[in-house]
Amino acid sequence: MSIKRPEVDSFYSFSTVSLSEEYCHGLACFVARDLNPSVYDMAVRQTPPTYCLGKCYLAPSWSGIDAPPIMESRSRTAVLIDWIKNGPIKSLDEYKARGGMKGLEVVLTTMGPEDVISEVEKSGLRGRGGAGFPTGLKWRSAYQQRVDVKYLVVNGDEGDPGAYIDRYLMSYAPYLVLEGALIAAYAIGAGKVYVYIRREYPDSVSAMARAVEELRSAGYLGNRVLGKDVSIDVEVVVGKGSYVAGEETALINAIMGNRAEPMPRPPYPTERGLFGKPTVVNNVETLANISWIMIHGGKAYYELGFSKSRGTKLISLNSLFKRPGIYEIEFGITLREIVFDIGGGLRDGRKLRGLVVGSFSVVRPEELDVKFGYEELRSAGVFIGHGSIVAFDDHTTPLELLHHMAEFGAYESCGKCFPCRYGNAKILDIAKEALGRGFLTKSEAEEVKSVAEVMRSTSLCGFGTGMGDTYLHILSKYPEVVGS
Repeated sequence: MSIKRPEVDSFYSFSTVSLSEEYCHGLACFVARDLNPSVYDMAVRQTPPTYCLGKCYLAPSWSGIDAPPIMESRSRTAVLIDWIKNGPIKSLDEYKARGGMKGLEVVLTTMGPEDVISEVEKSGLRGRGGAGFPTGLKWRSAYQQRVDVKYLVVNGDEGDPGAYIDRYLMSYAPYLVLEGALIAAYAIGAGKVYVYIRREYPDSVSAMARAVEELRSAGYLGNRVLGKDVSIDVEVVVGKGSYVAGEETALINAIMGNRAEPMPRPPYPTERGLFGKPTVVNNVETLANISWIMIHGGKAYYELGFSKSRGTKLISLNSLFKRPGIYEIEFGITLREIVFDIGGGLRDGRKLRGLVVGSFSVVRPEELDVKFGYEELRSAGVFIGHGSIVAFDDHTTPLELLHHMAEFGAYESCGKCFPCRYGNAKILDIAKEALGRGFLTKSEAEEVKSVAEVMRSTSLCGFGTGMGDTYLHILSKYPEVVGS
């Protein structure tokens, strides 16, 4: 297939554009716009827009400011947070001095690929990037493909509104992420790892690239890793500005130099993925757990968490909380505990109007007693996503939230499937018209509902279905959005 370069370049927001300063137009910055109106006004006027810089705890944010967030463990056992809470790990030697690379060494000296996969299955680890698919099951599917060439893709295209977990894992603990990736590659039989990182995270790009070179120099990459009959190499790929590139099949297209458009499934990537070969796509946080599981065992990891949601999860809270930051929690606590015990409630005595959880799911204050677990949240119509939790207050009306989300959806839709391409644009047009009067008419609300239902049921990927959910949540949970 020949690639028409202009068509590819024009797909990405920043393929041919470079800005000396970037101002965030993302959801966390939108709901905090009153904290610094001049900064957010710059975001509104910026062309092309930047939808998340991974600084949601400083929102409204821009590229010229940075400071680390609060990072704390609220779990019985800290699996991940201790690697990042004290600042960046500056060298491979420092990482090894703190116990790093032991997981890989245990694997290469005492375990075969099936042993590794079995341990991950015992752990109950599920994907930490959205769908919550069992990691061991995905690895086993790829392992069972009897072909010579396979790939592992590290999905560092974290772009969910309010999410900045992967940014800090890659920036502060790149060796941890790469160690997990090497173990995964060994387990499935992949000789090449691609690490795809969103361009909005330049600190992550530089940290991961530097770590790759250190690992190569130390004999952890290339032919005969640590003298064993294992050959694995790693390549870092930098995104060009596309939210949908975070979807695994769109990500595969992006790495191959195509437009980051999702592909129909089946076949699944574990059967036919990157360059037509079996491919596992895991997100950053998922892989960061792997070394701990190899050292302590899958059973020890399974003992954390509850029900079908095992282990710990990093969550990120936005700047409207009293204590915005990254927290490691065990599955099973309630959203109420997260909001008030961990986040401290909202800053400056503000009143909580709602949450946006995992990028698309809207939660009212009365719904906070649901437990933080995959099935428990899903039964309430909520998806964990990357673990981002964005609070909004009375400075943002439900109609303004609807308009902002539709603006985001219309801009970031890849356009491949009609329901998402048309639906987001149509709902944006309706929301723009309604903003002038302050409410939706009943006929407008019916049209939004009709379009959103089609999006939710027929879109090609999770972006279109998720946006449809968002619009329906706002309509059903905030009836005041419709005029009398």
